[in-house]
Amino acid sequence: MPATTTMTTNILFNEGYLKDEWTRLVEPAHRAVEGRAFLWTGRKAEVGQRTETQVTIADGGWCRLSGVITDVGEMPTLDEWRDGNSCQLPPGVKSNFLPLDQQLTLRDDSIEHFGTLHGQTVTSYSFLNLDFYDRQEDLPFKRSRVYKITHMANENMSFVWCVNKIEDVTHMSYDELPEIFQKWQDGSRVARA
Repeated sequence: MPATTTMTTNILFNEGYLKDEWTRLVEPAHRAVEGRAFLWTGRKAEVGQRTETQVTIADGGWCRLSGVITDVGEMPTLDEWRDGNSCQLPPGVKSNFLPLDQQLTLRDDSIEHFGTLHGQTVTSYSFLNLDFYDRQEDLPFKRSRVYKITHMANENMSFVWCVNKIEDVTHMSYDELPEIFQKWQDGSRVARA
């Protein structure tokens, strides 16, 4: 019987986050071509939004992964938000001192401001941005590979959408990939051709 090996899919990295200011600059041009909005701090996450994730690795090298949101987790409940250790948590919510209706109003205000609450997760499927193809020898990310990225809202950071996990999912067949990613990836290939 042939030996089998398990493919390691977790990618090691120091930090990663959605690149807010870059996406705000390039969105108008991309939106004119693709018709898609980007996710950034202050915008509510939706399936189909574009992502530009900056990732830093152990030696200080960095790159951007371009992707599309394929799944948006539930917004944390008031109790989950309270228990999440957010520095943005209003004192009356943190101590559970305010009446429930006022706490819910503050929660809604926070969602309006940040587009999310501490602890919400978003999944994107991404690939190495073509601006970084010349650096791929020094990076754990390679051209023509697909990465599943889990972002988590962290209100304690200047960039709210932080990367929790990156998995290389290139082993998945085309049909196993989320349909929204398939369509975006096919459109991206045509645009680059």
